[in-house]
Amino acid sequence: MVGRVSAVTVLLVAGLGVGGAHAGGVQSLEVLSGRADLVSGGDALVAAQVSGPATVDVDGTDVTSAFAVRPSGRLEGLVTGLKVGENVLTVRDGSGAGKRITITNHPIGGPVFSGPQITPYACNPNASTPPLGAATDAQCNAPTRVELLYRNMANQFVPYDPAATDIQQTTTDRGLTVPFIVQRVTGTVNRGIYQMAVLVDPTKPIEPWSAAQPWSGKLFYTFGGACGTEHRQLAPGNVLQAQPLGAGFAVATSSLNIYANNCNDVVSAEAAMMTKELVVERYGPLEYTIGNGGSAATMQQHLLAENYPGLLDGLTTSQAFEDHWTQVQGSLDCRVLMHYFWPTSPLSNPGHATAPPNALFPTASARQPVWGSNPTNPDNLCGQKVLAFGADRTELVPTANVGCGLQPAQLWHPTSNPTGERCGIADFMRAVFGVTVTPDAPNGKGKLAVDNVGVQYGLVALGRGQITPEQFVDLNAKVGGIDIDGNFVPARSVADPDALRIAYETGRVNSATGAADIPEIDNRTGGQMDDTGFHPAFHSFTYRARLDRSNGHHDNQVIWLSRTGGTVPNQFDAMRRWLDTGEKPAEGCFMAGGVRGDLSCNGTWTSYGNPRLAAGVPYTLDVVKCRLKPLTRADYAVTFTDEQWATLQATFPSGVCDFSRPGVNQGPPKARWLTFAGGPGGRALGNAPNAAEFAPGTVGGTVPATLSLSVAPVSFGAFTPGVTRDYTASTTATVTSTAGDATLSVTDPGHLANGAFTLPEPLRVQLGRSAWTAPTSSEAVAVTFRQLIKSTDPLRTGTYSRTVTFTLSTTAP
Repeated sequence: MVGRVSAVTVLLVAGLGVGGAHAGGVQSLEVLSGRADLVSGGDALVAAQVSGPATVDVDGTDVTSAFAVRPSGRLEGLVTGLKVGENVLTVRDGSGAGKRITITNHPIGGPVFSGPQITPYACNPNASTPPLGAATDAQCNAPTRVELLYRNMANQFVPYDPAATDIQQTTTDRGLTVPFIVQRVTGTVNRGIYQMAVLVDPTKPIEPWSAAQPWSGKLFYTFGGACGTEHRQLAPGNVLQAQPLGAGFAVATSSLNIYANNCNDVVSAEAAMMTKELVVERYGPLEYTIGNGGSAATMQQHLLAENYPGLLDGLTTSQAFEDHWTQVQGSLDCRVLMHYFWPTSPLSNPGHATAPPNALFPTASARQPVWGSNPTNPDNLCGQKVLAFGADRTELVPTANVGCGLQPAQLWHPTSNPTGERCGIADFMRAVFGVTVTPDAPNGKGKLAVDNVGVQYGLVALGRGQITPEQFVDLNAKVGGIDIDGNFVPARSVADPDALRIAYETGRVNSATGAADIPEIDNRTGGQMDDTGFHPAFHSFTYRARLDRSNGHHDNQVIWLSRTGGTVPNQFDAMRRWLDTGEKPAEGCFMAGGVRGDLSCNGTWTSYGNPRLAAGVPYTLDVVKCRLKPLTRADYAVTFTDEQWATLQATFPSGVCDFSRPGVNQGPPKARWLTFAGGPGGRALGNAPNAAEFAPGTVGGTVPATLSLSVAPVSFGAFTPGVTRDYTASTTATVTSTAGDATLSVTDPGHLANGAFTLPEPLRVQLGRSAWTAPTSSEAVAVTFRQLIKSTDPLRTGTYSRTVTFTLSTTAP
């Protein structure tokens, strides 16, 4: 049998068209809160430059109602309700073109980039003034408090009363004279307590786009000193600072920016970033931020400038230090030298006062050349650190619990509480440096990067004849080191290799490569210059040496000194003038009679040093672990006895420090803006995300009306005469239709014929499918033919066949 097909066949032709480039009505899109990948708390202040109507959505949810064209002329809005993780914010103009940016939101309780937070940690939101009430969750969050205060004629900030008659007036740096009324906001962020204050007009809206408020769009950010590894929520510093507030600056800080609370500069940077975000989202974008604070507050300012550029735009420092890790290394030297000079001392008061000194160094003047300190009170350089502050124990003795805030039962002990918490600086910064798991500390001990292998204490003094070969040999043979648990050991301290690499690669040792373009006024005036204790003046100059070494200049570091009778300029005024106008303040020593001398105060003053400088380290003071060279008699200007030389050889079996070469692993940080969320050592976040532009294009194709049908031929095979049987044959019809509907039908098939002979029974046809309500393509449809042959039907020799017509039709082409 032969099947016949009746169909319309058409050829599909597709044409592709793409629209031209679309400039669009959205010229810019940015997240004003901070880096778009480091937003926290579910909010973000966003601005777009648009021309004409625009819509805004986040992940497809329309948020246009949060936006309006603000006094800046930009479309601005505070987006709320962001989910933790990535949120795609899109701004579209009327044509559908626009820009989009991915905002990555983090919990308000942190962390963002500092890595896993320390535990245990005790919440206490009531530590602040005003108290915030009980914590609402394990991240120490609590309700935010907003107050209005005014400055009265007695120079006090008191609760605002609209009827008050003793409100001072103040003139801002924009020349506005207004009542001295401030809004103070206290809340929680990153498990710390933040506080901010700003000059306000309470009769007008206080919004991030308000043009009628008196604030200048500038921020004065304060940091605090000391060093603590606190495991509890403590109070922030004071933000009610009249001078910056009266000038129209916002003043802000976090309890985690006080090093006495949080001796971890990475967490400090994170807290500053998160607090600044809150300032921006409440009051508006910032023109610049001035950092402020002395002592350990300068460590934070320097390290934020080095490692997290953009957080601070100007540094106002006093009692400056280069960084924190240089002081941790100094704690090692102080601790082992104090132990050598007073072998029986507990290195704490009152017991130290009665401990006899080493007979070879019986007086302070005998010890001074080894200390390298101010001869006025040479023992005080390390004595204040060790005896008064206990900084060496905070940093290097994990069981000391000095500034750690733990209960005794929570402290680590190698036998009675091996899973307890350790309070050393390396343990506190375990997210940065990592840990070493030991049998007596299954939770790990923080990897520590301090080292005195090869260090020849008193080397400079030996060369100058200030100490004898006997003193030099005995000192270096017996000074020893400390182990990872803070115990004194006869051997020198060896830096953990991973921690040493990380200290440099992550910028914990400040290379000063990141701060070359950031203005700093180092106010080392008055008593700071002659400090015999913990804040010797030489640190201002060793930091300058790093700037010169790394950048070839120190153009943006200004050092101020003074002598009795000298008038020192106002540091805040000088810095804001520098940032506002580019007018760099003069450097020098302010002396009596209006004389501005040089940095030796015209030959009347000098700085001193510390034990590492007295051991010959370069003046940059940034070698943690020195490279070694062989011990050679020719390197010394003195003569040692054979016994003394043998002792030195036993003391320095691998050699002594070769300071003509960089230290082991010494170098600048591998990148700025590191995150430790993925583990110790950190990885670079890269550049801050920018908005991507998109524009609608046209793409399409045309499909001609098409009906296509084909049916494969089929045969019943041989018919058998004299036997009743219903024969079956099957084939397939292939259907293609571009119509909205289609029908497949077959005409009356009639009877199979062999010449003049016709079968008595009709041919029957059955279709597997006969109707469509949508397009189809190359669809196989079963077709079944049936033919009944009875035993009495006469059959003629030959082939019976019939042409059958199938029709594919439509009423909606």
